[in-house]
Amino acid sequence: MGWNQKTPIPLKNMNSEKEALSKRAYISVDHAVENAGFGPAQIKYMLAACVVFFTEVQFIHLGSLNLPSITCEWNLQKWQILVLLISAAVTRTIGSYVGGSLSDKFGRRNNVVLGLFSMILFGLLAILQTDFYMYVAFRACSFFFLHCITPSALCIVLEITPRKMRFLAKMVLAVAGQLGATCSSLVAMYYLNTVGWRDLTFYLTVPCFLPLLIFWFLSDSPRYLFLSGDVEGGRKAMGEIFRMNGKEDTSHLIKNVKDQDRGNVGQMFTPEFAKTTWMLLIVIAVKNLVISVMHTSLPYILQGDTDTCSTPLVSAEDHEEENCLGLTSKTLYSLTKGHVLGIVITITALSLSQVVGRRPSSITCYLLAAGAMIANVWCQGKDTFILKVTTANALMHGGTAIINLFIQEIYPTSIRAMTTGFFFSLGHLITTAAPYFSIYLVLGHEVPFFVGGGILFIMCAFMLLRIKHESKNSPLQETTRFNTLQSDLDWGLGDLDYDSD
Repeated sequence: MGWNQKTPIPLKNMNSEKEALSKRAYISVDHAVENAGFGPAQIKYMLAACVVFFTEVQFIHLGSLNLPSITCEWNLQKWQILVLLISAAVTRTIGSYVGGSLSDKFGRRNNVVLGLFSMILFGLLAILQTDFYMYVAFRACSFFFLHCITPSALCIVLEITPRKMRFLAKMVLAVAGQLGATCSSLVAMYYLNTVGWRDLTFYLTVPCFLPLLIFWFLSDSPRYLFLSGDVEGGRKAMGEIFRMNGKEDTSHLIKNVKDQDRGNVGQMFTPEFAKTTWMLLIVIAVKNLVISVMHTSLPYILQGDTDTCSTPLVSAEDHEEENCLGLTSKTLYSLTKGHVLGIVITITALSLSQVVGRRPSSITCYLLAAGAMIANVWCQGKDTFILKVTTANALMHGGTAIINLFIQEIYPTSIRAMTTGFFFSLGHLITTAAPYFSIYLVLGHEVPFFVGGGILFIMCAFMLLRIKHESKNSPLQETTRFNTLQSDLDWGLGDLDYDSD
C-alpha cells in the first residue's frame, strides 16, 4: 500500500501493459475483463446463453400455439384453461426472483446447470401425462426452473464481456429469443397437425441439452467469484478467459474486496435508484400485461380459415363452439414470416441503442409498437393482421432487450442477478391476469384491446422519459472508461464495482 500517487498512468502511453502493472500490486476484476478483450471465451458463454433464451421464448410461444390442441384433447372448460395458464405464470414469477437471488448467493453457473437439468426432467414428465392436472403440475415445475436460469445466463455473459461489447452480446441474446419464436412457428407449421403437440414439444426440448453440456464445462463469472470471496476461484476463471482469448494472463494481480451485502432488494430503492426503479417497474408491468394478453388471445383469434377484418376475426361464441379448429398451416406460415421480420427489428433496435442511447431507443420502440397495435383498427386480411401484430411484438421484444441491458448497466454487480430476477418476476406476476383478459374480455372485442394496448405503450414511453439515469456505457464515446490505473488507496474503499460508479 506504499504507492499512493493519485495521477493515473494511461496504459496506452506505456511500452507494454506489463510495465504498467508492475507499478502496483493489484488490478480490479473489471480492469482485467477489459484487458482480456472479446474473443472465443465470450463466444462460448454467449452460445450457451443463446440456447437458453432460444429455448425460453420457444417454450412460451409453443405453449401458446399448442393451446387449442391441448384444449381439444382434454375438452377443457374456460376455468381449466385459466388454471393451465395461470399456473405457468405464477411459477415463472416465483422462478425468476428465486433464480436471481440464488444466483447472487450460490453462483451463476451452478444455477444454470441445476436449473436446466430440472427443467428438462419436469418438461419430459409433463408431456408423458394423460391426466390434465398432473400435466399442469409438471409443466408448472418445468416453467419454474426455466425461469430460474434466465437471470443467471444473462448476468454471466454480460459480466465477462467488455463494456463496449455488451450491447452486441445483448443483441445476440435478443435475436436468439426471436429465433426461438420463429422456430416454434416454423416447426408447428409442418408438424403440429401431423405429429401432435406432445411429440412436437419433445423435439423442441432436445436443444436444452446443449447449453447444459456447455455450462457444465465452463467456469462461473469471475466478478461473482470475487464478490463472493472466492479469490482463488475468481483468478482461475479469469485466467481461463485470458488463455482462451490469447492474451497475457494477469489474473494473479486481481484483487477485489468481498461484498458483505449482496442480494438486498432495498438497494434498488435507495435515493439514487428509487425513481428509476419505480418507473421501470411500471413500464415492465404494463408492457408484460399487454403482450401476454396478446400472446394468449392470438391462437383463438387466428384459429380456423376465417380471413376477414379483425373486428372480430373470431367471436366469443365462435370460440365456445369451435374450440378444436386449431391453427392452419397457412396461418403458422404467416406467423413465421412475421417473426423473421422481428429478428431484423430486434437487431435494428439494439443497434440504435448503441448510437443514441438506451432510453431514447427504447422509447422509440414503444411508440412504434403503439402505432402497430393501433393500426389493427383498419380492415385487413388475416396475413396483414398477423404482420402488424408480430411487428408490434418484435418492437416490444427489442425495447425489452434494451431495457434489460439498461438495467444491467445502472445497477451494481453485487445485486445484478437479483435485480434482473426481480424485474423478470414482476413481469411474470402481471401475466397471471392475462388469461382472464384473453378468454373473457378480448375475444370478440379485439379492436378495443389493440387501441387500448397502443395507448398503454405510449404511456410507457412517457414514463421512460422521466428516468434520469443513463447507461454508464455512454453512446459515441470510448466505453472503456477505466483504462487508467488507480492508486492503492482506492482499494481500501471496498468493492471496486465500476458499473456502479
